[in-house]
Amino acid sequence: MTPTDTRTESAEAVDRPRRARLGLIVVYFVNGALFGHWASRIPAVKDHVGAGTGELGLALLGLALGALVSKQISGQAVARFGSAPVARVGILLSCPALVLPALADSAVLLGLALIGFGAALGVVDVGMNAHGVTVEKELGRPVLSSLHASYSAGALLGAVAGGAVAGQGIGPQAHFALVAVVGAAFAAVGASWLLPAGLDAVPRTGSGRRWVALPRSGRLPLLLLSVAGLCGMAVEGVTADWGAVHLREDLGQSASVAALGYAAYSVFMATGRVFGDRATARWGSMRVVMWSVAPAAAVFALTLTTGNAAFTLFGFACLGLGLSVNIPVIFSMAGRLGGDRAGPAITLVSSISGTGFFVGPPAVGFLAEGVGLSAALSTVSLLALTSPVLLYVIRRSQGTAPAVPSPPVPSS
Repeated sequence: MTPTDTRTESAEAVDRPRRARLGLIVVYFVNGALFGHWASRIPAVKDHVGAGTGELGLALLGLALGALVSKQISGQAVARFGSAPVARVGILLSCPALVLPALADSAVLLGLALIGFGAALGVVDVGMNAHGVTVEKELGRPVLSSLHASYSAGALLGAVAGGAVAGQGIGPQAHFALVAVVGAAFAAVGASWLLPAGLDAVPRTGSGRRWVALPRSGRLPLLLLSVAGLCGMAVEGVTADWGAVHLREDLGQSASVAALGYAAYSVFMATGRVFGDRATARWGSMRVVMWSVAPAAAVFALTLTTGNAAFTLFGFACLGLGLSVNIPVIFSMAGRLGGDRAGPAITLVSSISGTGFFVGPPAVGFLAEGVGLSAALSTVSLLALTSPVLLYVIRRSQGTAPAVPSPPVPSS
């Protein structure tokens, strides 16, 4: 091999993960935009199928059910084929799957359509996060926070654009069809930049065993990590479902002001994720999580006692900023704890964490019946604090390994 060939190979080894990171930014953005567009048209879809509130609630569970089932299969697919093919298939299926809910004409069919949409989202969720962990290893530095920032930006843009389209009187079918075509075009380009297939697949042995299990030594840490993610996702679910209600009913604000609660949370979460990779690379993931979540949880709890809308909005913004790096760090830790079985590890953490988004709001609602919504929302601070405490316990049990492994040195 000549020196020129060696330099070319080294340059390609450096450029390849950088290009993959850009591809993942596109995939995360499209994924977030799909969900944002869907969320913005839920009222229109509800009216189209003639569903009541209870029927809609049951239909919406289809999203969670579809994602939960597909994630189990996706984790095994990552272990067998690598994360890149799973991420590609997932995002390219998710775009046309967005159209399914708009085609439903009854609550039952809507539920079935959402199972399909949720299943596609579950595939890409496991694939893209597993691939993000692989890109981190290849680059030797954190990238998951910026990738999740891209998802947040896509979700915000999708929600805003969806609202604008709804204001023009365009129906969900035409709206979602257009989004599916445009999203698929962008996703195809981004997916083509990912790392080669099979790069992070589990090496096959002669045992003939097809189901890839997690290493026993990592099962308890991964379970604790899943609970930490559940707490973080529960905070987001509670903020999304009850933030506006608290501002409207407890603090007497208008509907437009009440909507700013979750908006402030989302904007500051996206902003924090933009700078999250630099922060964790400089100070370490545990230090950043502890010193961002703890003050944010304390400030939010304090603002609940003031009864002032401006202070409460500030509390939501602090909560979003403080929790911005929490989930990216959790997925990054899951991938590292899983080792060469990152797919199944991320499946476990993603499956359990995701339930927090759906379980948290009803739990707070039941608690609010007895103590009032303002007092019930104080549990958000406790949930937020539980997450970094569990991360600290896991890190202590695993020793003081570096947050991200050093990148491999190209062979000559």
